[in-house]
Amino acid sequence: MEAYSVQEILSGLPKGTQEHLKELTDVFLLENAKVNLSAHRSNDRCWQGNILDALPAIPFIKNNPMFNAQCSVLDIGTGGGFPLLPLAITFPDHRFTGMDSVQKKMDAVQRIIDTLKIANVMLVTGRAEDLGNSPAHREHYDIVTARAVAEARLLLEYCAPFVKVGGHILLWKSLDIDDEISSSKRAEVELQLRRLSPVIYDLGAQWGKRQILVYEKTARTPEAYPRPVGTAKKHTL
Repeated sequence: MEAYSVQEILSGLPKGTQEHLKELTDVFLLENAKVNLSAHRSNDRCWQGNILDALPAIPFIKNNPMFNAQCSVLDIGTGGGFPLLPLAITFPDHRFTGMDSVQKKMDAVQRIIDTLKIANVMLVTGRAEDLGNSPAHREHYDIVTARAVAEARLLLEYCAPFVKVGGHILLWKSLDIDDEISSSKRAEVELQLRRLSPVIYDLGAQWGKRQILVYEKTARTPEAYPRPVGTAKKHTL
């Protein structure tokens, strides 16, 4: 399967966007020195592992049938703001929301947003299990992203309640996860999701090829989901 080159995606962006992404790296590293947001603490590692790693979602978002001026994107477990901030910088005319349960991380991301004057991002502090039942967020977003380190079946339960019917979930993963994908089939059925072809990309150097798993929501999420806090981890679908 052909893989996207992140360098080619980057080179296709306007020069101003590329410069803004470079600024994000610098501002993020200053904030990361004060608050533990990411293990990528050098300029090169942050650029590759945080900034460029977000970019393979760009072709998918651009080709999404819901991609228009009203398109809204939610990043769950955004942590230090990835892939949230690079995508928001790339698509300044679209609405992005970052969600995380850790207030100090959200405070740090807000400072980055303020410094870089990123006007199209809103942050929400809370757990996906709670906010997934909120009328303000449930089935409210066209695209939901998650780069958090957790099994796909767990992430799907967190993400599915937020996506509109016909919308998509994007999960950042390594390539060799056949068992993880197989074990998530029950979650796909239970949560009314259909797995599509993944986005394969080459991050270059020692990072190599990775993938973004893509799921389409085919019907409304059953009211039983998301389950109460802690349940999904103890009794994974």
